[in-house]
Amino acid sequence: MKQISNIDPQPFLSNIEILLNNSDFKKLADVFRYISFQPLETYHEHKHSRIEMAYVKRGSCIIETEGESVYFKQDEIMIITSNILHSFQAGAGGCTLLQLEFPPDILNIASSVKQSLVNAIGVFSKDNYVMKIVNNERIMQTIQRIVTELNGRQEYFKHLVMMYYAELFILIHRHLEEFYLPMCHNTTIIKAVNYIRQNYHKEISISSLADHVRVSDRYLRKIFMHYMNISPIEFLNQTRLNKAVDLLRMSDTSIKEICYKCGFMSPQYFSRIFKQQLGITPKDMRKTLGR
Repeated sequence: MKQISNIDPQPFLSNIEILLNNSDFKKLADVFRYISFQPLETYHEHKHSRIEMAYVKRGSCIIETEGESVYFKQDEIMIITSNILHSFQAGAGGCTLLQLEFPPDILNIASSVKQSLVNAIGVFSKDNYVMKIVNNERIMQTIQRIVTELNGRQEYFKHLVMMYYAELFILIHRHLEEFYLPMCHNTTIIKAVNYIRQNYHKEISISSLADHVRVSDRYLRKIFMHYMNISPIEFLNQTRLNKAVDLLRMSDTSIKEICYKCGFMSPQYFSRIFKQQLGITPKDMRKTLGR
């Protein structure tokens, strides 16, 4: 058998070295860690220039941004763009995050791969300041590999991290192409989402929503699952819960009144869905806010 000679990685690494030396950024990441929060623990309102990604390894949490509250649960990934004022609250069972925060200049890696990747990542603008990614284990694993390399600092770790960043942006680009960008071209989804956002406080059924956008109930469910990975009712409840969280945080409106203002048919159902999704009842959340 012919002996295989040692492979010299230097020619390949030299190309990456050019990127490392010529890039504008000075750090591969500002934050890279696992961090755990106690039940209902909060982190004050803040903003930073870096882009923040976090994988929810355990529990749940709420991110409150400019006029909007978004909740995340186990196995979901959050992306918060730079210079967006936001605060954090862990769920009733606490929360463990895998955090990766990096300077926007890291996106220069994407431009070295393909300009369209930068354009795709550009979705993280002030108009799209928080993004939720679900059911994407490859993105989670790539974030995990970047954090592992940055912590281990073994030989050539910077080169490997550069390649993982390129992989990360490609995977996000694919995700956007599959789940977000097509949505812009599907007029049925656009009409349905806009109708829910404008009428969430009213009684809405699958049938009435399907009638409004002139499709069958079955087709409506199908395209929601294809483009948004949730059912129309789940999207409706998420929209209502986000509004309910805002009212709990920013007003003294009674919980019963919030229930009806957000379109829920009874306080009992409201409380059950709220706890099911956020891990805490509306009453207990209000207590934590001192209202």
